[in-house]
Amino acid sequence: MKMKYIKTISILTILLTSSLSFAQERYRITYDYATDKINYLHIDKNNKVIDTLDKPKIKRNSLVELKLSNVNPFAVQVKTDVQEEDLINTGQGFNFSSLLGSINSFTGDNIDLNTSNLPDSNLFRSEGGSRGSATAKSSVEDLNNQITNVAALKSTLISNLLNPNLDKATIMENLLSTADADMDARLPSAQDNFYMYLAKVEKSIKDSKSQLESDISAMSKDIETSATDSEKAVSRGELVSRNIAMADLQRLMADLNNSTGKSLQSLDELRSLYTILEASNFEQTYDYELSADKVNIELKFVQSDFSNDIDNDDTSTTLKTRNIKMFSKGGFKINTSVAMTLNNFGNNSNDYFIDESGVIGADNNDFFVPNLSTMINFYPFIGENFNIGGSFGLSIPISGNNNISGVNFLLGPSLFFGSKSRLALSGGVAYGPVQRLTNGLEVGDNTNFSSVDNFTKNVYDFGYYFGISFSLFDLN
Repeated sequence: MKMKYIKTISILTILLTSSLSFAQERYRITYDYATDKINYLHIDKNNKVIDTLDKPKIKRNSLVELKLSNVNPFAVQVKTDVQEEDLINTGQGFNFSSLLGSINSFTGDNIDLNTSNLPDSNLFRSEGGSRGSATAKSSVEDLNNQITNVAALKSTLISNLLNPNLDKATIMENLLSTADADMDARLPSAQDNFYMYLAKVEKSIKDSKSQLESDISAMSKDIETSATDSEKAVSRGELVSRNIAMADLQRLMADLNNSTGKSLQSLDELRSLYTILEASNFEQTYDYELSADKVNIELKFVQSDFSNDIDNDDTSTTLKTRNIKMFSKGGFKINTSVAMTLNNFGNNSNDYFIDESGVIGADNNDFFVPNLSTMINFYPFIGENFNIGGSFGLSIPISGNNNISGVNFLLGPSLFFGSKSRLALSGGVAYGPVQRLTNGLEVGDNTNFSSVDNFTKNVYDFGYYFGISFSLFDLN
């Protein structure tokens, strides 16, 4: 039998826990970085919006999804601090890690647009009759254009990534539009496939470099051959001109390797950055269970690590700060308070006396007697500054009238005001001691006694009270 009871209790516990978990309500708070708009939404278990809330009042112990949109992780890092009133003094906060915190390879000195490392094509004006000189001039111009376009692409992407006000779609569109601005018949449209476009640009640069190397080699051989095959005496001026031409060709070859190397490296960086951009999420989500009366989530948007590395600045600039506020509703609160109450028992409380003719008389104590009271307040939490509930307390009269004495029990509805519902106005039923005649005596009887003090006793009866109280501390 004992095992049967244990199993029954276990099953009931599981069913109760399951019902509570299914009863947990869900809410979503959205913040759009681009528009600064905050929305409070009530959602179902399938994350579909049920209702839009005008005020950020959320049922206690509900699951809240905080969703930030249009937050560019390349430019912005979110630092947060959660402050819960009543439950914890200082929030531990939560942090959204920067997507690019560990990427430093794209933040060197190769972002400049100064790509004119190759000599001007006019270098070949004095070698017009040499083999390769005719094609070399156009090859230099073509390669310079390609290198410049790659640098423009990289600069466009970097500058867009560092702009916190651009969303993902705009950044990608700006990049693809810049790529397609280069009207080169050899290149496909970047809109169709950006990776194919980059591969074709890379091949075009390598082909141009190879062609230019071949032209330079042919020109060098022509200069060397003309120097050895010449039968006539070479003047000093011609010799100097040949030496200058050979030096220029050697410098061109060195600049060619350097420029194309940087451009190919920029293409690799473009490919890597675009891959990360495609995979990046400009939305950030955090789940939070609301258990406090009042919650303030401070969102501080600062420069990302990626942006700081490019700026070579260790100090993160704060771009903006926003506060997401939530107030819980529901749940049961209890606190204690000290009160000043006015108690009145009306016709139920009397002062008894014997008049001059020996007749027992009574005066109604239908006046308010000040009492010092201690109260236990209880109320369902509605809001931060106003709640409706009840109070139970004990009071002791502080009046000089000794005929009304003893502990009074108080119970009634209350209105709570102010931060943490510290101030309360209450009224209701008072249950306290009042005097009654004993030994069968009644009002109007004739008696030979000079006093009825020995023929009265205190009994408890009902009255009413009004009071104001100030709470000392929360019980839960």
